[in-house]
Amino acid sequence: MKYVDTIYSFRGHWDVPSRCGLRIIRGRDRDVVVVTELHEENPGTSVTACADSLAGQIVEEFGLDPDRLIYIEQNPDRGSRLEHYRETFDVVYFNREGTRFSDPDWERITSARMEELAGKGDGEAS
Repeated sequence: MKYVDTIYSFRGHWDVPSRCGLRIIRGRDRDVVVVTELHEENPGTSVTACADSLAGQIVEEFGLDPDRLIYIEQNPDRGSRLEHYRETFDVVYFNREGTRFSDPDWERITSARMEELAGKGDGEAS
């Protein structure tokens, strides 16, 4: 599996069935995971509210190495002039013990940086 682009079903808070968009780009030096909030199409927990749990589920299910992981949250443009409804990208950093993720910390990145990371899953980007 070199590339995944799908709707992903995951266990949200209290094991509530939840869904998100999921892209995985496997490269030589890193694996880029992009989870996309689906808003109305997600019956459960948002990707932001359970970032640590969701990262663990994805790593386990797809056999990813947590040491090679770049985890990005995407919130799509919701068609509003209000700033908080515009498309955003955040790299999420976690504390980790093995494959258990905790204490997520979000860093906003530009769409150009997102494309650089996602377009070069081979480790050529810094």
